[in-house]
Amino acid sequence: MQEEDRLILESFKDELTYGRGLSPLTVKAYLTQMTDFAATGGSFVDGFDVSQMREYLMRRASAGMSPGSVARMVSCFHTFSRWLVETDRSEIDHSELLKAPRVSRRLPGFLGISEVKSVLNAYDTSTTKGLRNRAVVELLYGAGLRAAEAASLLLKNTGIVSGTVKVMGKGRRERIVPVPGGTAEYLDKWIQKRNEYVAGDDPGTLFISVRGRKLDPRDIRRIVSAGVDGAARAAGATPHTFRHSFATHLLNGGADIRTVQELLGHAGIGTTQIYTHLTTEKLKGVYMKTHPRGKK
Repeated sequence: MQEEDRLILESFKDELTYGRGLSPLTVKAYLTQMTDFAATGGSFVDGFDVSQMREYLMRRASAGMSPGSVARMVSCFHTFSRWLVETDRSEIDHSELLKAPRVSRRLPGFLGISEVKSVLNAYDTSTTKGLRNRAVVELLYGAGLRAAEAASLLLKNTGIVSGTVKVMGKGRRERIVPVPGGTAEYLDKWIQKRNEYVAGDDPGTLFISVRGRKLDPRDIRRIVSAGVDGAARAAGATPHTFRHSFATHLLNGGADIRTVQELLGHAGIGTTQIYTHLTTEKLKGVYMKTHPRGKK
């Protein structure tokens, strides 16, 4: 990579991190793609145009990349190219002619209430580790948190008495989410035991490892996997499955979609509306089974 290209990427990283307040994972995804683009022959200085971008995307698609991943790469190119124009590094937004492939929107998977309970009950809460792990999954389902949000949640932002948690979500958008009584109970039990894991400087996060460090999203995934392995009916569930289940069960229970949007921390209603398809499918299933005109 040319030195000038490297400096441009450093400036782009600063814009994403400090100017737009994107999460570290999102910034990493942008930089990984643009670094790979430069490493495979692309340049942000010499000849950066739509033909370069198309050639790169065609190589990735030919290597077996899914349409969804290609579409995310197109979005990355749009963001980067517009930023070049905004910062007077380019006179033309070359990405305007770049079109993303059509991607069919896949409905998110979710668990039934009994399946959620089977995962929660799979943890041995007679041990400190089991208690922490159950508290993690209780929070993922009870408050609809993302894995990264649960990992970074601060102890001081966990209100057991108030029954709320203050969450820092995507785009550094802050929201306050209520916590149901059953979830608060296990959070309180974990907090009472948390000091057993504190070693040296306390990272301040609600959940910490056996050695006292802050958990990361991979730790959250491993915790969920351990519970799922002990509950056969929930095979394949991930941290996001519990978030999907949270939203779906709220809507099935009659919650307003705007309320669910706020609880999930979605910037726009469009992202939340995908869950209405899940509840609609459930209603259709009930209709087909019970209505005289629905039965075959």
